[in-house]
Amino acid sequence: MSSNQSSCYDAVVIGAGASGLVCAAELGKRGLHTLLVEQNKKSGRKLYATGNGRCNIANAVLSDSAYYQNGFAASVVTEESVSELKDYLKEIGIPLTSREPYLYPVSQQASAVVWALTDAARLSGVVFLYDTRVERIRREKRGGYVLYTGDGKEIRTGRLVLSMGSPAAPKLGAAGAASLYGLLYDLGLPYREFQAALCPLETEEDLSELAGVRVAARLTVGDESEEGELQLTDYGLSGIVTFNLSTLTGVGDTVTVDLLPDHDEAGLMDHFLHQNKERRLFAVLNGLLPEKLCGYFLRRVWDEGALKMPLSAFSGEELKKLIRAVKHFQLKISGKRGDMGQACQGGVRPDIISPSDLSVIGSKEIPAQPGLAVTGELLDVVGRCGGYNLMFALISGRKAGRLL
Repeated sequence: MSSNQSSCYDAVVIGAGASGLVCAAELGKRGLHTLLVEQNKKSGRKLYATGNGRCNIANAVLSDSAYYQNGFAASVVTEESVSELKDYLKEIGIPLTSREPYLYPVSQQASAVVWALTDAARLSGVVFLYDTRVERIRREKRGGYVLYTGDGKEIRTGRLVLSMGSPAAPKLGAAGAASLYGLLYDLGLPYREFQAALCPLETEEDLSELAGVRVAARLTVGDESEEGELQLTDYGLSGIVTFNLSTLTGVGDTVTVDLLPDHDEAGLMDHFLHQNKERRLFAVLNGLLPEKLCGYFLRRVWDEGALKMPLSAFSGEELKKLIRAVKHFQLKISGKRGDMGQACQGGVRPDIISPSDLSVIGSKEIPAQPGLAVTGELLDVVGRCGGYNLMFALISGRKAGRLL
């Protein structure tokens, strides 16, 4: 297809990530002449990095909280659709194994998933157009769409699927927010602006001396709490528990960190009272917390001298003060590290999308567009860490490809 050439396809999918690949494969299997357009030089760039290269592809546990009480996501990702996804992946050469509740390819390699999805699309007759950016889309009055690319191509189609993803992970080839907004504007699709989600949090407090510490913790903002492994960094907070909470918090919020979530205050006091009083308080505390945290809190509550003092030097009230400091460690959020995030909040509003085939069913604001579908991360859907977002991307893409 040479520059400035006009071409026609039965279906066009924009975006060769997980959602776009499976969607294109299903369209091709239906005998539709399908084009898959990708701005990067190869498929699945973000997918290669999923699960630190091991590809946590799905999760065995579905709950209301999996997608932060998003009813649309719950209607797309059902027990039935997850079961069908497992069968589909096995069919294309990716059987899954479980590390409860996380599901991975048996090979534990994200690259195997990318290759299998790409091969499934290619073997279904899908035409790939890499290194090509769609800059403008026009909806024709009599139906269908015309895509205009940065290198002068015009592509016409009766079915169009938007699977471009979100701006998360720009270093892995994600499209910029401005270019995504432009295409959504062309089609008149209402959207919520993208915001960082599933990402590290920056704090006003200097935690550089604690960088590298990993510890079980409970993080609370308002009525929302998350529990899991916390990683402390030179800029603030990271780790899965932070990523999950980041979707529920914003700049200026105060996060309360409980660094001993499995122990209540009375139990901790009892523990201190039954230790040898001649041991240093630092050593006793080190039986509960990593060394760096022990020094940090003894200096925070008292001073450097407290690190050398025996347990007998501290009164009951003083020990309560230390316990409260450890279990109610308050930090103010000063920013989000969106460039290090796994997903974004925002995107096309789900209330205009059919959960059965991901087509645009419209609303009072916009008319239905039965030949247009939106899948994956481009929708305003975000799930917790643990395979939920990739699972949504694959299931939504497959539904659109089978039924649009």
